[in-house]
Amino acid sequence: MIQPPRRKERRYNDLMASDSRLLWVIFAVLVALIAVPTLIWRIGEARRPVLEDVRIVTATAADPVFRTGPRRVAEDGGLEIAAALLLSRPGRDDVWLAPVAKLVIDGETVTHTESGEWPEDDRVLRVFWFTIESSFLGGDLSAGNAGKLLEQRSFLAPEMGRKLRARTIPDQHNDDQINLGDDRLEIAGGTIRLYAKVEVAERTDSVAAAQSATSPGADAVDDAGFTVIRMAAALAGPISPTAGELFRLPGFEPEPAADGDWNDVTVEQLGGTFSELVERRFVVSSWTFAAVALTGGLDLDRGALTPLGRVAVDGVLPSRAGRPLLTSSRERTRCSVSAGTLLPLPPTTRTWATAPPFYPSTSNA
Repeated sequence: MIQPPRRKERRYNDLMASDSRLLWVIFAVLVALIAVPTLIWRIGEARRPVLEDVRIVTATAADPVFRTGPRRVAEDGGLEIAAALLLSRPGRDDVWLAPVAKLVIDGETVTHTESGEWPEDDRVLRVFWFTIESSFLGGDLSAGNAGKLLEQRSFLAPEMGRKLRARTIPDQHNDDQINLGDDRLEIAGGTIRLYAKVEVAERTDSVAAAQSATSPGADAVDDAGFTVIRMAAALAGPISPTAGELFRLPGFEPEPAADGDWNDVTVEQLGGTFSELVERRFVVSSWTFAAVALTGGLDLDRGALTPLGRVAVDGVLPSRAGRPLLTSSRERTRCSVSAGTLLPLPPTTRTWATAPPFYPSTSNA
């Protein structure tokens, strides 16, 4: 029996509709195979931790808690340096990350993740450590050049490593120090200011970083909470260990105008007297070094020290006019303090002396 044309047409339409549904299903599956992983990836990217802040923290043998802010370190104090990271996490609380057991930020103990690695397996941390120093080692300082000569800037310190926990205390890195070397005595003590740049990258050798942040830098050295490290040093005889804090600083002789005071040469450009800058450990002179070496501070009357002129320290002992510089007593050690010996400074220094019981003291001009 021959089927009516209408029934054939209906069967054909049903077959076409079924094929169309199959094609739409296949298309939907293909879209899902592409869209779902992309959506999951986007959600994952949106929930990645974000590097918000970097702070430098320090600890010592006497105080093993890592803290931000200024720190004084006794001689042989066992200084440790690390960087702490603040991470924001979408939908969750912010968290600090640092490779230390106890962490104090701005005076408050914070809960943190104790780790030196980024908290994602497909990202790595790269840390670049810098010192912050003056570019100039020393010379004559006047009201006209004080701002330029004492300006602070950053210098890469690769010896500290590339981890959140610094490998070592940094060397001196200012321009005048390059290739100068230390052919006298190893430097112990000194004032150190640090800066760190932290990057998050896909690989350690990646050209570009996915994220980066920095600690407060040279423009923040005057802030009360800036991490500045002042290390004392065990020195000979009755010399104050506090004098060690003056190592690594530029040594300048303040040269005032004819009608001015030596202490005012830095006021106009730097907003503080020379003595105030010494107290804040930005600079040192021969007289201020001698005063701190003898008394631990700058309260000594300037007339209490007698200028001895230029002293050569090329040899083992300081000398003047080719003859060893002696103290006023034969039983006393010859010239206890010589910045040319303790610091890698030029071999000729400006020298000051006092009567017993103090030893003669010198520093760089």
